Amino acid sequence: MDVFEIIESRTTIKNYDKKDVPEELIAHIIMGGTYACSTGDIQPWEFIIVRDKKMKKEISEASLKQRHVEEAPVLIVVCANIDRITTKFGERGKILYAIQDTAACIQNMLLTVHALGLGASWVHAFEDDKIKTLLDIPPSLTPVGIITLGFPYPSENVQRPNIIPLENITWEELCRREWSWFKKYGKQSRFNFKSLYEYVKDTEQSIKNKIEQKPQKKETTPEPISKKVVKFIKNLAK
Repeated sequence: MDVFEIIESRTTIKNYDKKDVPEELIAHIIMGGTYACSTGDIQPWEFIIVRDKKMKKEISEASLKQRHVEEAPVLIVVCANIDRITTKFGERGKILYAIQDTAACIQNMLLTVHALGLGASWVHAFEDDKIKTLLDIPPSLTPVGIITLGFPYPSENVQRPNIIPLENITWEELCRREWSWFKKYGKQSRFNFKSLYEYVKDTEQSIKNKIEQKPQKKETTPEPISKKVVKFIKNLAK
């Protein structure tokens, strides 16, 4: 799949096959997360991989007893290193940048999961203090999200949410000023547009087609040198 197909087709998966997720794929998913952008390139994320059944059950209890948290083959708890980001950005780093950066990291991980043919869910609701106690998380780290991970259960009927039309959430120059020229795209798939590369490729092909269709001038046979000499002598005689 290309990146647009991955973004558009990704969805939350909460029912998983019982088989284990290979360690290599888990490593790929975490690596995908670490390529996210971050404020000042601080990269405040840290990860805790949980596969122990007893621990998953306790984390599920601390996550409002969400069943899929216990049943997922793998949990990845994504934390923000608060000390690391506040050293440079102070309070704003703690309350905003740490959350922004870690959220970008999690989204990268979810897209990587989908690209690898796996399923995942981003768990937002959990009791911070209980998760910290269970996983022995120090005060310098804050859990931001829990990713449940596994192979999608074959019979799961995935319901995709309706996307809010772009013209209802996008404004031009000032907030609430209608972005009128983009209205015609609102009903289309968000990524049913050509990429810049495709536009360049199509333009090149169009130019090539026009060149091939353009009538070619007939090649004229060069006049023999002997005739040129005769003409030159005649001109001199005049």
